[in-house]
Amino acid sequence: MVTVQFDPSKFNHQTAICGGYKYHYVDEGNKNGTPVVLVHGFPDLWYGWRYQIDFLVALGLYRVIALDLLGYGETDKPQCENPADLHPAYTPKTVASHIVELLDHLGVQKAVMIGHDWGTGIVSRIGWHFPERVHCTVAIGNPFRPITKNFITISDLTSENPAFQYFEYFTSPEAVKDFDEKVEDIVDDLFSEENGNSEQDRSYYLENLKKGGFNGPLSYYKCFEASHREDLYLLGQRFKIPSLLLIVNNDPILSPEYCRQVPTDYFDNLEIDEIDVGEHWILTQNPECVNRKIGIYLDKLFGLEIKDATSDIASGNKGEETNQSEQTDNLKKLNKNRGGRAARFGRPKL
Repeated sequence: MVTVQFDPSKFNHQTAICGGYKYHYVDEGNKNGTPVVLVHGFPDLWYGWRYQIDFLVALGLYRVIALDLLGYGETDKPQCENPADLHPAYTPKTVASHIVELLDHLGVQKAVMIGHDWGTGIVSRIGWHFPERVHCTVAIGNPFRPITKNFITISDLTSENPAFQYFEYFTSPEAVKDFDEKVEDIVDDLFSEENGNSEQDRSYYLENLKKGGFNGPLSYYKCFEASHREDLYLLGQRFKIPSLLLIVNNDPILSPEYCRQVPTDYFDNLEIDEIDVGEHWILTQNPECVNRKIGIYLDKLFGLEIKDATSDIASGNKGEETNQSEQTDNLKKLNKNRGGRAARFGRPKL
């Protein structure tokens, strides 16, 4: 793929206090459109969604919110006096509650929740614990796991998927120090040109992953037992929210075999789709395919509703001063300023 150059400073950066912590996020697109919240994985940032942000904004139908999770980038990074201990703020339900507070701050009642990698765990907890705040969910590369009566240990997970053997090391006392010392090598490896990143992209990742180190990002790997306790009251409940699972067929860690092991009968409304070209860093390796599949799914669920809302905005019924022609011009200008190429994809058709 040809790497498109984005300028992170051109996005609309904001902060809010959620759960007592400062969260950094970008807020783009149609403020009266359907809200879409993008939740990144490990060790990513809001910026990992740059292609998806531009794509959704260019459709003119969505308000797109992408955040740095707790412990990442410009968001706060709480830690215990003993760095080896888990700070309770990192448990999935707690972080999910922070994102719900962000919705409150933005005046958003319900949103589409999209997660990648570890972000799907947070998205699933928003769906489990705060279903009234979610239109639908999209899990990219990592399936939602059902609530189980017995605690599933890292050893259990490794038996289920041997590719997870690195979890043991990631939860070890020496992991944070090792990651902090090798952050440049990590960025060069994970955010390479092969994975869809430019030199400027790598510089942005390096700057932001150095902020506060890896104590926060690695804390999510220590949350399994705490998360089990938080979720146990949901045992036996079905996941009622419409959901899309995008399986990345060439992901070496989250393989299609692993993704399909997760039982689907506890979902009320689950669609499964696949992406053949690209690996774990699919958001930037094959953004055209990811964007197309997200767009088709959202258009199928909300197309008519969104079109009606957008029609009101264009006619000024909700106090907007901008007409449809001006909106189009603004979207073109936004894409040009960012280096985004979303406009050329067009709106997905069913």
